[in-house]
Amino acid sequence: MAASTDLLSLVRAAGARLGHAPWLAVGAEVLAGAAFAERVERTARGLLAAGFRPGDRLAVLLHRSIDEAVALLAAAAAGGLAVPISGKLRDEQITHLLADCEPFGVVTSRTRLLALRQPANVLAGHRLWSVGPGELSVPAVPFVALECDGAPLSLPPPNAAAALLYTSGSTGLQKGIVQDHHNLCLGAATVADYLGLLPNDHVLALLPFSFDYGLNQLLSALHVGCRITAADHLGTGELAELFLRVRPTGLAGVPSLWHEIARGLSQGALGAEHGRSLRYVTNSGGMLRPSDSAVLREHWPHLRIFAMYGLTEAFRSAFLDPAEFAAYPESFGRALPGVELLLVDPHTGQVLAGPATGELVHAGALVAQGYWRRPDETARRFRPDPRGGPGTVVYSGDLVRRDAEGRHYFVGRSDRLLKVQGHRVSPDEVATAVAGLPGVGEVAVFGLPGDADGHRIVLAVAGEVTDQDLPRRLLRHCRTRLPSYMVPAVVRVLPALPHNSNGKVDEAALRALIGPCTDVP
Repeated sequence: MAASTDLLSLVRAAGARLGHAPWLAVGAEVLAGAAFAERVERTARGLLAAGFRPGDRLAVLLHRSIDEAVALLAAAAAGGLAVPISGKLRDEQITHLLADCEPFGVVTSRTRLLALRQPANVLAGHRLWSVGPGELSVPAVPFVALECDGAPLSLPPPNAAAALLYTSGSTGLQKGIVQDHHNLCLGAATVADYLGLLPNDHVLALLPFSFDYGLNQLLSALHVGCRITAADHLGTGELAELFLRVRPTGLAGVPSLWHEIARGLSQGALGAEHGRSLRYVTNSGGMLRPSDSAVLREHWPHLRIFAMYGLTEAFRSAFLDPAEFAAYPESFGRALPGVELLLVDPHTGQVLAGPATGELVHAGALVAQGYWRRPDETARRFRPDPRGGPGTVVYSGDLVRRDAEGRHYFVGRSDRLLKVQGHRVSPDEVATAVAGLPGVGEVAVFGLPGDADGHRIVLAVAGEVTDQDLPRRLLRHCRTRLPSYMVPAVVRVLPALPHNSNGKVDEAALRALIGPCTDVP
């Protein structure tokens, strides 16, 4: 099936193909494909009537709902950029995102705002539309009131920006990555093709739409015209109920999800009946632990397991053929069709041939347009092809090993970026959350090897070591100011942090001082 070149065409084609058949379900809400397409178009026309113009941004700060999907696709269909905001972000991160993207408006709900400490401060000065029952604590217009008839929508150009996906870098606050219509549609078609998605499939989407692969699931289901159920994952019991109620044929996850499922299978909370409908599962956001994959294959032997690799700057990059998974469970495979994966020596910039270890560089299809309003950072990561040819490539920052058969294996990061529960985490953002608090002097944050969740974040501060409550106060502060995946697993107070000859914190000496911490205060 040929890929659409813009998201409006993708929505229209899916609506025509699906008709009145159920397509998207969230909780008790179910919407047919044709009705979904109509809502997207009517909302897009309403945005234009309200003054929304090509290139404008629509921030979507919502709980899981059909309205979330409608808002994201309507913004792109109207020629603007959809800005999905993760449900895990707190006041400080959302305030930063809104200041950074300067949205035309924000779509939100009473349910989502209940998770914020001071929603009026976070949303001050923004045009607001509300979704769902109950009034917001701030003035807003019902989102449904936007829908209207009007002149036919113009198809957005394939190279027009369609989405602004925020992710952490190795330093500082989150930054937006600009993806265009063509890349989002091509990524949907490419993933659907190698997964073998068919119209009779039913995808269970637990990854948020603010995550590049979560958004890809929504778009791949549109491309094929298969059913999709979006849900929040709350625990093994809820997951067991979802499996039996939805009977999904496909499920995507990150290593922490598969670890929980493997534990549930080992302990009897999940059984053969829960995975009977599944045809395939996919893993992204880190390596699936061999011990967890062994449990999956033992209890659900019929599964096709796809190990995958992607970076938001290039959407999707590689996958491992399920036929090779048992023999090479630590590999994420080979490049997608239309993509080239290069290995570059971090010191010399030389492109390495054959079996080698170097920084992974994504070339060819699916390269994003760059970082939103950050030309210097864009220039550092989005560079000319190191082989001298035309086109832009993305330097991933990941050290990767390639074997003699062309399979790739993740080795580590070439920068300070951490990976927790599939999320990229900046150590500086965690450090900033506690800097300047009473009793806190110098701050350092780093990661230790962890379990299926990824890195264990260590927060070390210079302070009064006799203040036995300080670590607990810091941890409580982090839990109220940071998303759960950014909260330190270990907090340590030292009389002073060690420094090297340049006056910087000596991380190697600090790691040696703290040791292999496994306890939480």
